[in-house]
Amino acid sequence: MISKLSLNNFKAFEDEVFDLGRLNILSGLNSSGKSSVIQAIRLLQEKKPLPELGPLVQYIRSDMKGFRLECEQIVANENDVVAFSYERGGKLEGKSAFSGIVSYISADRLGPRTSLPLSIDKDIATVGIRGEYIVDFLTRLDNDWDDLTIPGPLIVKEGNGVNANIREWLRFISPGINFEYKSDNNTDLGQTVFNKHRPVHVGFGLSYTLPVIASILIHASQLAAKKTESVLLLLENPEAHLHPSGQTKIGEMLALAAACGVQIVVETHSDHLMNGIRIAIKDKKIDHADVKAFFFKKDSTDDSNEEPVTVESPDIDEHGMLDFWPEGFFDETEKNLMRLI
Repeated sequence: MISKLSLNNFKAFEDEVFDLGRLNILSGLNSSGKSSVIQAIRLLQEKKPLPELGPLVQYIRSDMKGFRLECEQIVANENDVVAFSYERGGKLEGKSAFSGIVSYISADRLGPRTSLPLSIDKDIATVGIRGEYIVDFLTRLDNDWDDLTIPGPLIVKEGNGVNANIREWLRFISPGINFEYKSDNNTDLGQTVFNKHRPVHVGFGLSYTLPVIASILIHASQLAAKKTESVLLLLENPEAHLHPSGQTKIGEMLALAAACGVQIVVETHSDHLMNGIRIAIKDKKIDHADVKAFFFKKDSTDDSNEEPVTVESPDIDEHGMLDFWPEGFFDETEKNLMRLI
């Protein structure tokens, strides 16, 4: 588990330290630095530039000489430090030793598709950055991981396996949904079917949330079965395209997964997801000390991109209440209601 993340002259961050918990919520206005935190963790894990972000020189804040990333992680009850630094014109230097499963699911997921690719690389053990390997992932659950058992807090339907509970969680989020999938190894393609319809006929929400649900349940089961020593999920907007009730349930699911030992860093704009987590805390489904909230702020009067981001981190108590409510932190509903009164 990552216990601390330090960013120095990385993108919008001058010198910021994040004390992380099991479940970490990143929120704030657009272009305030939330995604940069996830990108920093990915950079530490992958040990090379991230293809979609361009050369490393573009990661450096303003006119600084370089950047440094560092995280402390707990491995086998001992602290370990992972760090990288880069200076203009040089090479990425440092140590990387992330253990266990690290899975990143982008906000730019594929959505409804007539077909999805099957991975020919059997070493790939996640759904893919865009959820593109979801059918391949589920097929492996049938063939290679059929002995997995979901940890108790995440079980929706007793006496059923991981695959059945993936279907049940989909129904929990969208009642009445019957999900099926199939794969064809001759064409390296897979298909998903909802209520016997192509995904495009049931909207975007189910296709967007399926990789998230499957990742949480399968990786939590792998952790419980000790098939991996740790799981870190990096999720961007897992609530995208879901009805508010579904967003709340995704928040509860994240809390349950974190209570089972999965570490999660989630970027979200949803007060419903946040409230789902707060309700889970109040209902004693997760310890409030395991949940960290980070609100990112940037000077709205400065368009030069030179002003560093500031981060506020309110504490959440055992009743799901915050010790202070930052301006702009999921407060738009209340502001709008006051204008309507």
